[in-house]
Amino acid sequence: MAKICTVVATSHSPFLFEPLEWWNSTRAGRSYAPDATVDDDAENERKYRRVHQGLKRLRDVFQSARPDMILVFGDDQEEQFGLNNHPAFAVYVGGRFEGYKAVRYAGKLGSRPFKPKVAEHWVSIEAEPDLAKSVLYGLMKTGFDPAFMLDLPNKEVGMGHAFMRPAGPLTDGRFDIPMVPILVNCLYAPQPSAARCVALARVVREIIEEDWPSELRVAVVGSGGLWHTPGAPESYLDEKFDREILTRLESGNADEMASYFDAWTPPPELRHLRCFEQFPGGTGMASGVGGGSGETRNWIMAAAVADRPGHVIDYIPVHASPCGIGFAYWDMNE
Repeated sequence: MAKICTVVATSHSPFLFEPLEWWNSTRAGRSYAPDATVDDDAENERKYRRVHQGLKRLRDVFQSARPDMILVFGDDQEEQFGLNNHPAFAVYVGGRFEGYKAVRYAGKLGSRPFKPKVAEHWVSIEAEPDLAKSVLYGLMKTGFDPAFMLDLPNKEVGMGHAFMRPAGPLTDGRFDIPMVPILVNCLYAPQPSAARCVALARVVREIIEEDWPSELRVAVVGSGGLWHTPGAPESYLDEKFDREILTRLESGNADEMASYFDAWTPPPELRHLRCFEQFPGGTGMASGVGGGSGETRNWIMAAAVADRPGHVIDYIPVHASPCGIGFAYWDMNE
């Protein structure tokens, strides 16, 4: 029988991968809400160190569990899907895939060209198609209808950064553990509710632990978040939102995390901010929490798989982005 040996959640912001000089230049070029906090260079440096200390501690937790494979809940930001066809959930059931190790853009974030596809930036990762198909079959038997992918529609971009970026730090840059990517629409309205995500994640756990016939140590990763509206005008960092999510994470109640997330609306005094225009993701349809903040769904799914109190390694409000960067894990032996 397979065993879920560890569950972790991690931000995947480019601020984890870019040098401190990039932090400062990015801060200078972004639009903030009128009353938003803006850290100075010294505070940026302190937070830069905390981010990398937190990521190292998460890596140690992950590696001590000795996983044979990784299952990642992550989103796709027009890397493989677009607004002409964007499923709520998709399971990658193909073979080895490729992608950028971290930030694919050369120079300023969001600009062209892409970095060259050389070993410094580009890597392939082994997949686990048999387990992925088992997850797909099991979800369909229990009332879910995810899309599936036998290959990447857009090989030029490669697998989305929600999957590639965590794989590097967690494996100490080796990218040597096979992965099952489960793609969750977190950005483009209408997004699935967090409650629906919780229900799906619980089925995924049952499939792994009850249906897989052979010994296998599986690490589950929730990738993305926390609060951020990347590059949007009048951005701010909603630390209260993040801390409410993390408090519920530590209590071990994924349903309460989902309820808070699904009920959240902008406070009346902030509803005018243009950053919220990012939540529908350009679809013009009704939206829940979208933009980068919508990736919090993947943390909630990780919590649902773990089904026990979690441990927050650190939460760093990086106002240079602005983004709530966090690292958490669930001890599956407790």
